Amino acid sequence: MSSIATALLPVFGVIFVGWLLRRSGLLPDSSWGPISRLAYLGLSPAILFTSIARADLSSIQLGPFMLAAVGGFLGMAAITLAIRPLLNIPGPTYTSLFQATCRWNGLLILAIAISMFGTEGEVLVALIMAASIPLVNMECVAALSVWGDGAKPDWRSVIYRILTNPLILGSGAGGLVNLLDIPIPEPAWNTIHLLGQAALPLILLAVGAGLNFTAMKARPRLLGLSVFLKLIIAPLVFYGLGLALGVEGVALTVLLLTGASPGAASAYVLAKQMGGDAPYSAGDITASALFCFITIPFWLWLLG
Repeated sequence: MSSIATALLPVFGVIFVGWLLRRSGLLPDSSWGPISRLAYLGLSPAILFTSIARADLSSIQLGPFMLAAVGGFLGMAAITLAIRPLLNIPGPTYTSLFQATCRWNGLLILAIAISMFGTEGEVLVALIMAASIPLVNMECVAALSVWGDGAKPDWRSVIYRILTNPLILGSGAGGLVNLLDIPIPEPAWNTIHLLGQAALPLILLAVGAGLNFTAMKARPRLLGLSVFLKLIIAPLVFYGLGLALGVEGVALTVLLLTGASPGAASAYVLAKQMGGDAPYSAGDITASALFCFITIPFWLWLLG
């Protein structure tokens, strides 16, 4: 079995188990939302903290790597804005297309990077998540404030919610500990580490449970466009920027994986809150998750 399959099959396998659990009715449908929130908001900050707190950042091409990552997210926003005049779709639907091309499922890519590259992959994805969470949320809220049907956002409230996002707090605390070399007692470290280890299996199960094939019937042609932009164009953008800036090795592959990530469930939540096209967002989340089972192995194989 190839190294790519060896790394990806456990991750995709847990997603499939999540889908089976949802289909089996072992847990009521209403339980999956709280499970996802627990993993995302309650446990995931711990894995970001432990990833960054003791990382050897001196071994990473940190400047070019982070510049390529941020440039990738800005580049996808620019591409989606550039095609806006060509699309004969309502404003709220466009905001969901914007979210589909600009958001990424960082925790899914974190699981893949850990499976493929261990601690090095974990640190690199954690750093991108720390930078991308405020950036992508600001991009998407701005798009919804212009073209969405909801009330215009209170930007002070938006910025406050972003800055107090548990993932931002977890990664920020990890960076502070790393920068100041703050000692963490082993019992406390082991507790935080154990909490973080529980996050990824729950996230992957929730991804599988959230697959909604009925939702893919909403705007199928537009779904094809958003999946193409996210799973085909975005990897090229991130990888191309990495190459241009001299990023190499595992870091370059992580950039590729970041671009190749499917959409995130938070797009559906924000679409409902701020007047986007929530059914289309739900369809895109499922479609991009399904097709990434093909495109991620393809990109990794092509990269060699």
